[in-house]
Amino acid sequence: MISKKIVFFCFLSILLIASMGTSIAQTVEGTEIQITTNESDQYFPVIYGDTIVWTDVRNESSDVFLYNMTTGEELQVTSSQSEERVPDIYGEIIVWEDWRNGNWDIFMYNISSGEESAVVIDEADQRVPAVYEDRIVWEDSRNGSWDIYMYNISSGEEIQITDNESDQLHPAIYGDLIAWMDDRNGGWDIFVHDLSSGEELQLTANESIALYPDIYGDRVVWMDDRNYDQDIYMYNVTTGEELQVTINESWQIVPKIHGDRIVWTDERNANWDIVGNSDIYMYDISTGEEFQVTTDEERQIYPSIYGDTIVWEDRRNLNADVFAFTLNNST
Repeated sequence: MISKKIVFFCFLSILLIASMGTSIAQTVEGTEIQITTNESDQYFPVIYGDTIVWTDVRNESSDVFLYNMTTGEELQVTSSQSEERVPDIYGEIIVWEDWRNGNWDIFMYNISSGEESAVVIDEADQRVPAVYEDRIVWEDSRNGSWDIYMYNISSGEEIQITDNESDQLHPAIYGDLIAWMDDRNGGWDIFVHDLSSGEELQLTANESIALYPDIYGDRVVWMDDRNYDQDIYMYNVTTGEELQVTINESWQIVPKIHGDRIVWTDERNANWDIVGNSDIYMYDISTGEEFQVTTDEERQIYPSIYGDTIVWEDRRNLNADVFAFTLNNST
């Protein structure tokens, strides 16, 4: 039987090469730079402050690398011969999924001390970690289905967040709120757990598929197919208000949010005959304005944002590189 995990990665790959419709957005003003120049592939970049981390295959197996935009220094974070990939970063802490024990575990690295340590080692798989302050969350298969777990670095305590017999995947965390995608209702919905109150909240309840949440403050964003294409939606946990962010008749997928800005991969300019021309777009919540960040005719995918800087995976050089764009202050 094909696992749900494989199905969803295949589903995401299909989304990244398909398109319907076009529209025009403002082109954002700022400065674009290429972060990596190695001829191998660099995937899934994320950013915190002036530090970018990504998955890198220059050493045959995948490793985690970082780049400091202030100093220009690049550092190889992991060096084992196994697979280390899909990193996340907050402050001085980098987390990733790690295959060194013959299954997926979660490890972390402290940039200041240079110390690497295991977060969780279990015979089942633990994958797709996210970190906020001293809390790390991940998806965990130890109970026969996928659950969300959390580890507190300060206390050393591990907590099981979900115990439903269905699958809960792709967690995101900010403050006391943890968001994830959940199939307990027979289709994928977005749920949130409040650590301070212990309450669980279902954000989506229609028959559409809602995937890949991200969270900042009390705002949760995700991709949603309720309009027969993929749009970006946002929900304010405090007010209970839902907002449809994109209305273009193409696919807008895998959003990330920081402050008042949401970024995503956008297929409105894609060509049915060419596998390419995915772009990065941005939405300013405070002004309601939408901006096109990249205009290159190759694929730009998997963006991440922190403050005025957006990073993404870019295929313009016929391999996957990491690029960054710094917004002008007026944007």
